[in-house]
Amino acid sequence: MAASRPTRRRVSVFTQWAVIASSQFRNYLRTYRFLGLVAFVGVVAGLWLFFLVEAGTGIVRLSFLNSVSEFLTDYTQSTPLWIILAAAFFGGDALSVDFNTGAGYYTLVLPVERSTLLAGRYASATAVSLIVVLEYTVFGVLGASFAFGRNAIPWGSLGTSLALAVLFTLAVVSVAFSFSALFKAPATGVLVTILVLFVALTTLQNVVQITGYEPWWSLNYAGGAISSALDWAFTPKQVIPVGGGKYLTAWSASPAEGAAIMAAYLVVFLALSIVLYQRKESRG
Repeated sequence: MAASRPTRRRVSVFTQWAVIASSQFRNYLRTYRFLGLVAFVGVVAGLWLFFLVEAGTGIVRLSFLNSVSEFLTDYTQSTPLWIILAAAFFGGDALSVDFNTGAGYYTLVLPVERSTLLAGRYASATAVSLIVVLEYTVFGVLGASFAFGRNAIPWGSLGTSLALAVLFTLAVVSVAFSFSALFKAPATGVLVTILVLFVALTTLQNVVQITGYEPWWSLNYAGGAISSALDWAFTPKQVIPVGGGKYLTAWSASPAEGAAIMAAYLVVFLALSIVLYQRKESRG
């Protein structure tokens, strides 16, 4: 009597996702772009901390009105910039490699849904981007602890700010993935992500505010909520007289408004990424 063949258990979608995410994450950790960006952030933030210590607690407290809230608010205003750079580096070419380098002939023929491939790469790109965010935040906490003492840090507000930074990262990676799926050349997705989010949206946002309108449609505007969450004197709208009966209106996104805008970007652009990735063919 012939021996019965063992039945193979079908690999679950979650297991496929976990394998893709973990392998891509480990691959990112070995890349020069990750090591270079981590080193760059460390050098910039390290120099900032060095000169902060050189100035002394007295000067630092005087510069920030003896308020740790003002100190952290000012420091975290740069957090969206680092997130955009990290998301562009790791998400701007995450999908286009399948259609330009010929890698798609090996990956897209695997018995794995494209949506699962995308989800795994999305998780890994977000994870390595958050490492950069956490690195930058640690230096800020060290500086605040030096100048004001660890007990003075508003940990609750800092947690809210970090949560918004995570949501902002998810949204920016979604945008980067959509550009990666749209353009064939990997470098194009990286460059366009930086130009659109950091240059174009920032420029349009400033111009729109001059005309008196709130730039609620801008992801960069929403990113300002990361620092707003730490500002004890936060006001969403400031009307500044400039003479001649004219006024200049300055808008700032509240944590709730910023979170809503980020969530909208996350949903819309992640869905767009899936649609574009599903429809494209490998022609490397």
